[in-house]
Amino acid sequence: MKKITWLLIVGMALLASFVPLQPLALTLVVFMLFVLVSIALFQQLPQNEWFDRLSPLLVIGIGLVAFIAYLGLFLAWGNAAIDSQVWQMIGQLLFMYVGVYIFVVTVSGFLAGATRQKPSRFFQPVLVVSVICYGAMLFLSLSSRT
Repeated sequence: MKKITWLLIVGMALLASFVPLQPLALTLVVFMLFVLVSIALFQQLPQNEWFDRLSPLLVIGIGLVAFIAYLGLFLAWGNAAIDSQVWQMIGQLLFMYVGVYIFVVTVSGFLAGATRQKPSRFFQPVLVVSVICYGAMLFLSLSSRT
């Protein structure tokens, strides 16, 4: 199932790179890519139980440091001149995957510290809520354009 998910992700990214899309279609493609990336993370996160052995405060610290490094790398990548749309889309997918992963781990660590539960207990619910909120933001911004 993981390989099929990644084939769909790369296939949709390549399609979006080569075919000019209208704003509605592009929004739907971005949302579908986000959902597919989230499905890939949903399949991956239960295997990452090494966070359960760490203090929730340490998990939050790791998440915040990773987020700062992520933003620095994202800004550096965004300022670099990349001519090929294919590499831009693959880079955006990679940043989407890593960004969602960092967000889920950090929020799960925060919730684990607040409730004194294991962080892995919160990975999947936080991921589902973030997908719903991101989808709502995408579609609300789309509805304001029409």
